[in-house]
Amino acid sequence: MKDRFHGVFSLLLILVAIIMALVYLWGQSVVMGLTYLAITLMAPPTVLYAYCAKCICRSDSCSHVFPGKLTRLLPARREGPYMLSDYFWTAVPLILLFAFPQYWLWQNKTLLIIFWLFLLAALMEVLLFVCRGCGNESCPICPCRGES
Repeated sequence: MKDRFHGVFSLLLILVAIIMALVYLWGQSVVMGLTYLAITLMAPPTVLYAYCAKCICRSDSCSHVFPGKLTRLLPARREGPYMLSDYFWTAVPLILLFAFPQYWLWQNKTLLIIFWLFLLAALMEVLLFVCRGCGNESCPICPCRGES
């Protein structure tokens, strides 16, 4: 249960960072705000399909809770080892999601720092708490790899 708190909390930290960036971008340029909104709406389903849909924990023990449930809405994928294409389709949307607003956030250093503090806090939550309770041996950062 503790892992699930940290999983949901890490997602909330990421969501706050994204919303903060989206609001700021929207205020700077409606076109860039709309572009970032499109990235924000397309990135999660892409990551869910490329990565989460292959996770053995997604159906009943996803520590992030919501991604596991959302994968049920996507086309089925065989659980198991990740391929290079899975990593590619996970990394590209995440890089876009976090890198796209940097030019505009750079203009407001306080928001830039807050944005990255939220993302780093989310990353620490995942690495220190969520991953420790995960049983996805196919994940390259799973602490359970090689134990079986």
